[in-house]
Amino acid sequence: MSTHSTGITVHCRIKNEERFIRAAIRSVLPLAERVLVYDTGSTDATLHEVASINSEKIEIVQKKFSTPQELCEFRNEMIERTTTEWYMVVDGDEIYPTHAVRRIAEEMELVLPTVHRIAVNRRHFAESFNFLSPTHPVGRIFRTSQIRWRGASGGTETPYLRHDPSVSWNQFSMRLPRDVFFFHCHNFVRSSRDAELGELRRWRRPPFPALPYFGPWPETFELDGVTHWMTPELFWTWIGLNTRILWTGGLTLARKLTRQVIGT
Repeated sequence: MSTHSTGITVHCRIKNEERFIRAAIRSVLPLAERVLVYDTGSTDATLHEVASINSEKIEIVQKKFSTPQELCEFRNEMIERTTTEWYMVVDGDEIYPTHAVRRIAEEMELVLPTVHRIAVNRRHFAESFNFLSPTHPVGRIFRTSQIRWRGASGGTETPYLRHDPSVSWNQFSMRLPRDVFFFHCHNFVRSSRDAELGELRRWRRPPFPALPYFGPWPETFELDGVTHWMTPELFWTWIGLNTRILWTGGLTLARKLTRQVIGT
């Protein structure tokens, strides 16, 4: 697929993402003028997977970090190295369908000058390529001259308006149409070294409900173990997954209420 230049640099800040990183980068190559990859200490085959992509657009920078704040500083360092009007954050487990890349290129031509943050719809695979959690918008495209990042407690990062950090990001944001989305593969094993990342790779409860999904799937990724229709085995797996989501959600709520009672 060919698209005209959209003035976008893709930012990938990664560590131990060997399973999906190749598909993630390849999915957005037609959209990118440049792909800036910051590897923050991978111990698996992540760097090999990135280097195997035959594209002069890709630049790899190797970094080390010891605190969440340093990771956030890397995000801003990547911005300082960006010369395009926009940058696009792509994690190592985020894969864009071809039609979404084409639509993003079209939508970028219509963005108002007052918009500096663009939300793309995220579709979570829920432990299987046959289950999807509800779609959720998340900021992924940012105006280079306007948006920087700051860290918060717990390692959370948030974008802010460079010249007025007090302005809520809702005031300078837009959301792309719901048919423009990417697939998020967070709830899978993403590396043979997942255990080294501890809490960063713990199981996270997918949003309820997880719904059956029978394609289409990302074009840049070869899938194993998917089915194109509802089978008895898939049905009971689906019921079990949603039961577990509700159960763990109830436990989380109970623990939260208990802490509140004890605290009072």
